[in-house]
Amino acid sequence: MKKELLKSIENNEFIIYLQPKFNTLTEEIVGAEALIRKKVKDKIIMPGNFVPKYEKTGEITLLDMYVLKEICKLQKKWRSLNLPIYPISINESRHHLKNKNHINELKQIIQDYDVDTSKIELEMTETTVIEDIKTAKNAANSVKKLGFIVSMDDFGTGYSAFNVLKDIEIDILKIDKSFFDNMENNNRAKIIIDTIIKMCKKLNIKTVAEGIETKKQVDFLKKIGCDIIQGYYFSKPMLVKDFEKKYLNI
Repeated sequence: MKKELLKSIENNEFIIYLQPKFNTLTEEIVGAEALIRKKVKDKIIMPGNFVPKYEKTGEITLLDMYVLKEICKLQKKWRSLNLPIYPISINESRHHLKNKNHINELKQIIQDYDVDTSKIELEMTETTVIEDIKTAKNAANSVKKLGFIVSMDDFGTGYSAFNVLKDIEIDILKIDKSFFDNMENNNRAKIIIDTIIKMCKKLNIKTVAEGIETKKQVDFLKKIGCDIIQGYYFSKPMLVKDFEKKYLNI
């Protein structure tokens, strides 16, 4: 499995896409999320077809680090061209949390690519955190000391969501798409979303609404003070070259 993954990386089979994120009020771009695809013989393979098997074996950490390095290279290029450096969020597998050498790996990457860590957001999923809150807390504290932004993805999909917020200091909370599905016809969902966002403001945590697809959803999120929106309403994930052309005029 490891040899197969390394060969795919060496052959440039993995392609990074960027999905822009937007300020809810101004609708201006404020960042992006790095997403991975695999290209084999002109066929694009979605992550659901390869990430789970790498997650199962632990080799997903190699893919995570590949994406991180590519984003660091990208931001270094933007900096050299005096272009805006948009913060980019990158997934961190649960396997990183238990890897005692991971912080040293991050330090090496910072040194190799002259990284502005305040422009890199490392995402932990809520499910990952719930599996071992103590380890996740220590990991979050360690990467925050290096200056990275720490976010929790898929909030609301686990069973102990609010307990997690009590124990782990995060910078950004990404509210799962499931909260917004059919939200227009679900007043209870609106109350819950509103409450989450109010709570996050008191905790000094920024909120990102994921999977936003309609103007009604956007208008509601503006009204209740959500910070950032990500979803097809504004933009689908796009190739890096298309992102640069559209938002950086390269």
